Amino acid sequence: MSLSVALNTAVSGLFANQTAIAAKSENIANVNTPNFSRREARFQTDAIPNQFAGVDVEIVRAAADRFLQAASFGARATASRSSAIADALASIEASLGAPGDNISFANRLDEAFAALTALGANPSSTVAKADALAALQEAFDAFAATGEAVAAEATAAQGRLGADAARANALLEEIFRLNQAVSQSAGAADLIDQRLTELSTLLPIAVERGEDGRVSVSLPSGAPLVNSAGFNALTVAGGPPANVTLAGADVTAGLNGGSIGGHVALLNVELPRLAALIETTARGVADRLNAVYAANVSVGATTPTAAPLIVEAAGVFSVNAALLADPASFAIARPSAGSSGGLNDGAGAVLLADIAATPEARAAGAAVAEIGSRALNAERAAETDTLLSSELSSRAAASAGVNLDEELSNLILYQRAYSANARVIAAVDELWQSLLQIV
Repeated sequence: MSLSVALNTAVSGLFANQTAIAAKSENIANVNTPNFSRREARFQTDAIPNQFAGVDVEIVRAAADRFLQAASFGARATASRSSAIADALASIEASLGAPGDNISFANRLDEAFAALTALGANPSSTVAKADALAALQEAFDAFAATGEAVAAEATAAQGRLGADAARANALLEEIFRLNQAVSQSAGAADLIDQRLTELSTLLPIAVERGEDGRVSVSLPSGAPLVNSAGFNALTVAGGPPANVTLAGADVTAGLNGGSIGGHVALLNVELPRLAALIETTARGVADRLNAVYAANVSVGATTPTAAPLIVEAAGVFSVNAALLADPASFAIARPSAGSSGGLNDGAGAVLLADIAATPEARAAGAAVAEIGSRALNAERAAETDTLLSSELSSRAAASAGVNLDEELSNLILYQRAYSANARVIAAVDELWQSLLQIV
């Protein structure tokens, strides 16, 4: 080997190891950077026979385990959907109060029946009548409060749906732009992974990667979201029913994950179901109260009362305002067959109180239990999905992430190789000096 070949070999090794050291330093500096994929140094021989022998190095971005990455995207989408539903149902459950607060519509209804029982024992008391009417009003106010909580969550879900769709569209545009630079930039590839990670919290996605690092993203149904040629923006309508379109096609049915899918499920399924449950339960109790009250008479009356006890306005039930203004007119007498009302015997109040044992009244307790059960099940599902998502995300990050022990070991290796090449250069220089002195 000539001195020139030896010198060229050492110089190439010097520069190659210098590049590898820089890559390892970058890895160590980004050990805690989310979605950063470590840089790997790939050495290869570079030689021209009898003229040049050396080494070249290529710094490449470590390929993540695509199976784990896809699984983590799916798990993150599922967890986001579960969390969106759980948060909304938890807010609705909170309107019922904590155990022991006794502020749910079922508790208030029990208090109203207790007040009617007390009124039956003291039918001549206007105060007792006012208390019974007030207790009934509080019960239906509790129904309304829970219904308002459902409506408030629907409004909030509509707002969050629009905001999340706007963010998803911004991410899709960013991924499209990064696709144009990814073949020349490992940093662009890292940014794409960051955008995909965030996008997977909003939508369920399927990702395909090209050899040059470009990605094509679609919904699991196959509807394209973004590729190197362009991107399709989501369009949402809050409803009811809520729907999401992509390039003019309705993709609502395929949104089985992501916070957007969670908001759609709330608006189209969960919240309408709870609203119907509350209204149906309140209507059943109101109709039963009105049916019994219709046969009651006032003191001295000879015919049943014509005014209803409970009135409805736009699905909201309340005690007749005329009775609340004049509790003395509350009809609670039930004269025996053929006789006039006479003294207020309170039998009508007892019959109203007996509604507590009917299926309509028991349905109130069942409705409260169902709301609590749905909220609890949603919370447990969100906890499970979040735990699974965290586990898969950690594994995916570990497959392409930075291991400090490994990086420090490689750094020492490349530093020693760098020093060895430097010593070869120094030795060749000494030989050249010796030869020049001889000449």
